[in-house]
Amino acid sequence: MHIGEVAKLSGLSTRTVDYYTKCGLFPVERSKANYRLYSSTVLQTLGRIQLLKKQRMSLAEIKQVLVSDENLETELLMKEVNEEFDCLQKKLARLEEQLKDAPTHLKVNIHKTLETRLMSIASLLTLM
Repeated sequence: MHIGEVAKLSGLSTRTVDYYTKCGLFPVERSKANYRLYSSTVLQTLGRIQLLKKQRMSLAEIKQVLVSDENLETELLMKEVNEEFDCLQKKLARLEEQLKDAPTHLKVNIHKTLETRLMSIASLLTLM
């Protein structure tokens, strides 16, 4: 969204949105024509800023709250990813035990399949 649309939908002036942007309260991207482009989540952030301002918080304090919320979301996601990773490691250990007694031709087929899947996982990890 362009700044005018953000201002209209949020009920704030473009000047206020611009000021909040310059204060670093939310991210902004630039178009090829160098126009500011705001994501749809900026409206939620602006609503949150307004609520925090009503609690008489300074913009510096509001910025800290917004950053800590992002960090909390990241921490929760990392915790979930780590739990899933631990679960997969346990499954892998059980499967390795089962594979020890498997016939050679079966081991070769499993190795090929796993190699393909690991390459896919490695590709996903590079995107992170």
